[in-house]
Amino acid sequence: MSRLLSVSVSDDLADEIEALAEISGKTKSELVRDALRRQIRLERFSSVQRLGQSQAEKAGIGPEDVEELIDQLRAE
Repeated sequence: MSRLLSVSVSDDLADEIEALAEISGKTKSELVRDALRRQIRLERFSSVQRLGQSQAEKAGIGPEDVEELIDQLRAE
């Protein structure tokens, strides 16, 4: 099932989307869906990254500790 989502974009962005659709052989809808999927994945990754950084800080682990921790895990 799909739903229609109406989004307003500037004339310049609309022109770029249309040109890219023509070049890539995709529809404008496909391009926008792909862009939204990428953005959602990026936001999820950033969220997990922030959580990991927060947990590392709570554990007293800094960037300088990462290489040694990786070496320890590989040795196990």
